[in-house]
Amino acid sequence: MYTIKLRFWTGCLLTSLVCLPSGFVNQTKVLAVEPVVQIAQKSSAYKEYMLRGYQSTMQRNYTRALRYFQKALEIRPDDRYAKTAIRNVNSYIADRSPFVFVSRSKPLRTNTAATRDIDPNVNTFALRPSEEAVQLTTVEHPTFFFYIPESPQNKRKLKFVLQEADDTTTEPLYETTFTHGKKGIVSVSIPKDQPPLKIGKEYTWTLIYPFDPHVFPKTINGKIRRVQDETIADQIQQTTQPLDQVLIYTMHGFWENSLSILANLRRQYPDDPDVQQSWTDFLKSVGLDAVANEPLL
Repeated sequence: MYTIKLRFWTGCLLTSLVCLPSGFVNQTKVLAVEPVVQIAQKSSAYKEYMLRGYQSTMQRNYTRALRYFQKALEIRPDDRYAKTAIRNVNSYIADRSPFVFVSRSKPLRTNTAATRDIDPNVNTFALRPSEEAVQLTTVEHPTFFFYIPESPQNKRKLKFVLQEADDTTTEPLYETTFTHGKKGIVSVSIPKDQPPLKIGKEYTWTLIYPFDPHVFPKTINGKIRRVQDETIADQIQQTTQPLDQVLIYTMHGFWENSLSILANLRRQYPDDPDVQQSWTDFLKSVGLDAVANEPLL
């Protein structure tokens, strides 16, 4: 694919040179074409090294992954994506884990060797990297995940509300109520017919449980922001493997994307050991080991 693109742009450049005076073309065509070709080749090599690095990381071959990311950094010395990948792989080598969830600037992970202080038989909580962190997503209509323990009949109704962070006086962007039976992980997706999240804007969400006028409710709150990142989008397009995409999103702090992909894979391939292991490793990276084997409801 990269070779075809290279030939296309080189052809366009040569075609445009035909329209110039012959003397000018003779003097400048080598100087003009070679830099363009070199730039295209470097861009192609950078993408290839980054993709190979992600694939090697997913295969837990961290030494090879590190070499690929370092080669990418040699091509783009100030590239924050290559730097982030190198930092993460070094963390993987230290922790022997395929996932170390990070924010865009610094680690968000809890102690990866320990489970959070939660009791799956009692607690309701959101599946997120931390309570303080703003979840990042690239999608217009994200999905939110919650663990809910088994509850008495009168405590099974819940309400989810999403609204703009700086506007709590108007109608919510979206709200819904739902019930649950047995314990497990439930998800709330913003429907496609609802207004999409705006790029760069922060939103707050609230889970109210139980949603019952006769019972004093509890709430769980969080924030989410949609981000547009062309470099990551380009990296995602370079691979068709969902688990590779999960790793790319995870390395750059896009929690919602990673969790949604893994949840969908668990539903599609419930008996696939690689999928289950990736799901477990991902939750373990933020201390959610206790619910890794709970069903997706």
